Amino acid sequence: MPLISNKRAFLARCLRATGALALLERMARRPGLLVLTYHRIGDPSAHPFYDRVASATPEAFREELAALARARRVVALDEAVALAENGFATSEPLALVTFDDGYRDNAEAALPVLSSLGLPAAFFLTTDFVGGLRLPWWDHVAYVVNTTTVPVLRLDWPEPLEVDLTRVPRAEAVMRVVTMYLNRDVADEPRFRAGLEAATEAGVDERRLARDLFMTWDQARSLVAAGMSVGSHTVSHRPLGRLSADEQRAELVDSKRLIESEVGREAFALAYPYGWPGAYDDATARLARAAGYRAAFSSVEGVNRPGARDPFAAGRLGVGFADAPVLHRARWALYGAFGRSAL
Repeated sequence: MPLISNKRAFLARCLRATGALALLERMARRPGLLVLTYHRIGDPSAHPFYDRVASATPEAFREELAALARARRVVALDEAVALAENGFATSEPLALVTFDDGYRDNAEAALPVLSSLGLPAAFFLTTDFVGGLRLPWWDHVAYVVNTTTVPVLRLDWPEPLEVDLTRVPRAEAVMRVVTMYLNRDVADEPRFRAGLEAATEAGVDERRLARDLFMTWDQARSLVAAGMSVGSHTVSHRPLGRLSADEQRAELVDSKRLIESEVGREAFALAYPYGWPGAYDDATARLARAAGYRAAFSSVEGVNRPGARDPFAAGRLGVGFADAPVLHRARWALYGAFGRSAL
């Protein structure tokens, strides 16, 4: 059973205080590519949206990147993709920093930190989100649950759910709804959103909220101008493995074409939405290759070691919600040294 967060952080601090963390980081200097996944940079308490996509504050992000750069050479996306195409053949411990979705704070908070440290990163954009066309379902859930004034949340579909909001903290209530959505594998997202808005009696100006939450295309261009890379996270962030071949093809081709048109650079890499097995499959990888992508990144945890032959199944480590920088350092070191982590 996973250790609770404060115990994990305590153990990581003990590793640092005893010098064991520095030893682990030396042991972790094995050849391979460690890919990190961030989403938002900022204070999750400052907004009513889904707090678990807030990967770090700007201060924690700076501390994490500085530690990462001491332990590994941080590479740009083009070098990482070339490495993936060559079976991750390297004699160095390398790292790639990635962001998913296209949140506005990537440009406003993460980019200044990256630029000040002289480090590259890759930003995988969901084209329906950039420019504020649509609010993701998870942020929609968080917004209506966090802003509702009803005392009890009652849902009938996709399964019965009742949450007493006078007793249950809002963050826990949000997680109950998010977990239900994921566990029930909801296919009819509009019906789900409509039912949730009716149950919470919360009005949602989706376009206004999305415009405030996600970057503009001008900001995407500013990332490229600053030396960063952009790739595709599809059009709508639906799990590709659940879609027909034609729907998958449209998600892959249309997002790639729009990104290239807007930023003036080739979008040669893809990050699968959700990224776990089932959210993509072998057919997805074939369609991605046919669409012109050279590599794709999953959410399967692990370091990409020399000999890994599939550039369309690169692993990544998610940077977790509310975890201290020292805990991330310990996890990265454990994965680098042993290929797994108990933290």
